[in-house]
Amino acid sequence: MRDGHPLERQFGMELYSTDFDGVGGRLKRRMDDFVVEEITPDGHVLTVQPWSRNSSEQETLRPIEGDKSRFVTFVLQKTALSTMDVAAILAAELKISRQAVSYAGLKDKRAITVQLMSVPARAADQLRRIRLARIDIRDIRYTRHAVQIGDLWGNRFTVRLREMAVDCETAAHLMGKVTRRPLLNYFGVQRFGVTRPYTHLVGKALVRNDFEDAVRLMLTTTSEFESPELTEARRRLAENLEPNEEILGMFPPDLRYEQTVMKQLMKRPGDYKRAFSQVPPKVQTIFVHAYQSYLFNRLISARMRRGASIMFPEPGDFVIQLDRTHTGRDSWLYVTERNLEERTRMVESGEYGLAAPVPGYATKMPPAWQTDLLHTILRDEGIELQEFRKPDRPALDSAGGLHLVSMSPLDLSTECVEGDLVVRFSLRKGSYATVVMRELMKNHPINRI
Repeated sequence: MRDGHPLERQFGMELYSTDFDGVGGRLKRRMDDFVVEEITPDGHVLTVQPWSRNSSEQETLRPIEGDKSRFVTFVLQKTALSTMDVAAILAAELKISRQAVSYAGLKDKRAITVQLMSVPARAADQLRRIRLARIDIRDIRYTRHAVQIGDLWGNRFTVRLREMAVDCETAAHLMGKVTRRPLLNYFGVQRFGVTRPYTHLVGKALVRNDFEDAVRLMLTTTSEFESPELTEARRRLAENLEPNEEILGMFPPDLRYEQTVMKQLMKRPGDYKRAFSQVPPKVQTIFVHAYQSYLFNRLISARMRRGASIMFPEPGDFVIQLDRTHTGRDSWLYVTERNLEERTRMVESGEYGLAAPVPGYATKMPPAWQTDLLHTILRDEGIELQEFRKPDRPALDSAGGLHLVSMSPLDLSTECVEGDLVVRFSLRKGSYATVVMRELMKNHPINRI
């Protein structure tokens, strides 16, 4: 059992699933070093296509297929933009709310990614016309239903690993070893922030209704990867949380949420709850989910340290049907001594998978050693499950759910290109390619963002 990198351990990613020495290396040197292609629920891969460039393409209206209905879906290809960045851009261009732009899952920013999205049909005509930098839109189709979070099977990843400490052939051999065993299905470092790891800490403050601490963490957490000027601005803010025009000007434009919070504090000093409420609801939710992800990571680390299987159930476990969305209040099966053999066969068949709680107010806590592990973590954190209940603030309200304990990369292929290792594999939704690659690389997580 091998301990994870010290920074990853801050996120609950305490262990590696493999014991061999890592090959080092660097991901995402270029945007096309990391390609993410969404796989639809019926198994269709939304592949990367050549970018639209010539003037005749620019002048042609995109066709819309199907009979007119309430929504339009479309395939969106992007680079150097997050999914939430794209949602904001589309909302502004189409003159609709950001909430009206929907998608099945978030995709990496530093990458080329393809995914299905949807908007209300009233925006269809403008969608046919808009041309945007770093964004291509194709395959527009009328549909009765909007795309919802979870409306995908998973993603296919094509990843180029550069600057390795070993030759490519050795790395390819070790990559085969990575994919021949189940891996801990950690939520990856993207959830927490590598250059400034604070997202889950803000989430914890929000769960505890400590808005002052949430604002303090958001505005004053420093990072060695930020400029000296920004670091100085954060240190000055840490003295009294009283921003002024000079400090505001020291924050770069891309930190728009921090700027929004500071502007509100300048209007109403000390009103931290109102200041934080200026952050978009979807971003507030991300903070809470980051904290829940941290708790889940700690829980499956504790399970592995105990020596329990990360693939097959024991009495006291939950199993969930694969390729379904689970909230913790819908379809799940509990494992007992009496049904253990049957539940194990269901997992072996590939229809079900072993799951653990992503803690929230609706998390089931049956008497079992698994529950004892979660109780220990919650006591250590000083958190109770009912604190996740926020009926007056829906963005912070979280029932919790169930998440697969392990993952198994599928359809692995490797190729050596100019001494670099190019890897392709598929993962079910909810699993991170960077978590797979950490098993091969075993170096500082900054090399994977």
